[in-house]
Amino acid sequence: MIKIMLVDDEPIEREGLKLMLSRNRSNFEVIAEAENGKEAVELAISQKPDLVFMDIKMPEFDGIEAIRQIHASHPTIKYVMVSAFDTFDYAREAMKFGIKEYLLKPSKVSEVLEAFDGMAEEIEQEKQEVMIKQEMNHRLERVSSFIEMEFIVSFIMDYVYEFNQEEWDEWLDLEQKQGFVAVFSFASENQHPSREVKSQWYRILKQALQEQNLQCLVGPLTGFQVPILTLINQNEKPNVEIRDDFAPKIIHVVQNQLEQCHIYAGVGTLVSNVQQFSDSYKEAIYALELVHSHPSAAYMTYNNRVKQKRKELIPFEVEKELLDAVKKGEVQKGLQMFETYFQTIQQASDFQLSMIHKAIENFFIILIRSMKELGFEEEIETSLGKFDNSMQIKEAAKAHLLLVIKHLGEWRSNGIRALLLQVKDYMDKNFYKAISLEEVANHIGISSYYLSKLFKERFQVTFIDYLTKTRLEKAKEHLLDPNVPLKEIALNIGYKDPNYFSRVFKKETGMSPSEYRLKYQQ
Repeated sequence: MIKIMLVDDEPIEREGLKLMLSRNRSNFEVIAEAENGKEAVELAISQKPDLVFMDIKMPEFDGIEAIRQIHASHPTIKYVMVSAFDTFDYAREAMKFGIKEYLLKPSKVSEVLEAFDGMAEEIEQEKQEVMIKQEMNHRLERVSSFIEMEFIVSFIMDYVYEFNQEEWDEWLDLEQKQGFVAVFSFASENQHPSREVKSQWYRILKQALQEQNLQCLVGPLTGFQVPILTLINQNEKPNVEIRDDFAPKIIHVVQNQLEQCHIYAGVGTLVSNVQQFSDSYKEAIYALELVHSHPSAAYMTYNNRVKQKRKELIPFEVEKELLDAVKKGEVQKGLQMFETYFQTIQQASDFQLSMIHKAIENFFIILIRSMKELGFEEEIETSLGKFDNSMQIKEAAKAHLLLVIKHLGEWRSNGIRALLLQVKDYMDKNFYKAISLEEVANHIGISSYYLSKLFKERFQVTFIDYLTKTRLEKAKEHLLDPNVPLKEIALNIGYKDPNYFSRVFKKETGMSPSEYRLKYQQ
């Protein structure tokens, strides 16, 4: 549909043009009419027509001046000049703006239609060319994004491509560039957000990065993390300030758009060539881990203080935190801790592939043993298979870890509920005995530590508090019978010392057993 504006100081002329077009053509819409040059400029700028039938001689200023002003801001608008004067000077002036059609009043229907058809064909062809160009640009953007991701994945995963360094430099404009890696991490209140939700996080982050006046290569969202390589011209100053300001600026923009989710970041050091990008990535991962362990921090930049702390970190401490995260079902923290754990394993084994492989398999053996203490009896594979490099081991171990967390989560939702109900049933039936947490844990086959923890999580009361409440409820029933001595009641509910029973009863009810009996005895 061609959008038309009619400009003539004579209403009858505008009406005539409209009538000739409407009776013979249907592929247009008159969106505006003007009776002088000034009004024509205002309407053209606001309504943006595709084609203008422009009279030359008009009040305010003529059609040529109107076209000159419109062309300055909207150069793609087409024109058909309309005049009662066959003047060469006007035609010559109009040609400067690419005007090809010129109608003399009074115009014949065939001449108007011929002029319109010629302009309409040209307009439609240009619109088609614009659409094709936009589609090509869109495809190029997607290809460029894919190349960026492949490049980032290549130095993170230690992949080898047929592309050489010169080709990477040419495609991504890496020459005379230094840069740093930042890793952004999303922490959602929902432990298992949908793919759509994570895609929305990714889009928000990419939009925030595009708004920065920096060249940012954006990696994929894997798990809950997105690696970003920021490139800076070596002659830009001061580069360190750009790096230090990067994370807080992005976090401020992104966080304001997130719901039930927080974003954190770790930033690596500034490096001067492609081969060092992987080092900056590892530093960013470690800085991010320190952010997660610091309750008030949203980002951290790798520096000498962080470097010293990293040296002091030993794998055992990281392994303990990782095991705890997995057993609690904390997916995001578990993945984050695994990144740090794997790096410590690499360093401790001096990057020897066989030692890394063995250490990771040993970790899964320890993990399965710890899960069995919880009462988890399902068989989990601990062997990972054979791999060509450490990054393959890392990705396979990460996938296996996610599988273990998933199985453990399902067990927590189903199997552990049955176990805890079994514990309550055992306590309800044996409260009068001198039972202990260790005894009940042995009865159902899990460690006393985890029984205590899981019992509190499930029933919002500690093991001993529940046992005490059960005993005292039974004591209240016995106290209603005046013929049962207090000493006998204490023994019947599991207390060998009647005085201790009386103290516990009064602490919980505010009355001694005798006072309770006197008050409620009928």
